[in-house]
Amino acid sequence: MKLKRPPYPAVVGTAGYFFIQAGHRETAIEHAIQVIGEHAARARESFAGDPVMVELEAPMETWVIESLIQGAWPREYHEWEKATKNYFEGQHKRNGSSKPDWKAKIQSPSGAVSHVDRVRAQLMLFGASVSEAVFSKIDSQRLLINAAKHEDEYFATEQHYRTLVEAIAEFWNELAQQEEFTV
Repeated sequence: MKLKRPPYPAVVGTAGYFFIQAGHRETAIEHAIQVIGEHAARARESFAGDPVMVELEAPMETWVIESLIQGAWPREYHEWEKATKNYFEGQHKRNGSSKPDWKAKIQSPSGAVSHVDRVRAQLMLFGASVSEAVFSKIDSQRLLINAAKHEDEYFATEQHYRTLVEAIAEFWNELAQQEEFTV
């Protein structure tokens, strides 16, 4: 089996399509951070004569951006999970094989099987690959997200979010280069 694009001009379900969707989410977060910064600047300006209000307002920008990142970070990973499921289900359909069983037992070096391991297994079925550096970034963020959700009080930084977004973009870019055109 090979990675295939749907017949031209269809793009839904391609690696490029999922790359663009991830880019739209990234742009939305960037715009939100910009709007928060502009609002905070106006608020500080309006409180210019009141040092108490300036001090109270100062941490608000950071807190609001932090709250945005706390939601955007795990969402981006979960969107990647959903997108990869859709992507590989489409690939199986274009190759005339049945949909993958995302809960089937597979081998994992660690023993515990993650979605990242399942994506690796799908890539092997299609004779495709994504660099280990990309998988390492995605998997390390997955582990941090799971720790934040289930174990510790963990606050992601904007850098965590950006690392994940960049790795997901690299993932889709690497796959797009391996898709064959179909007629």
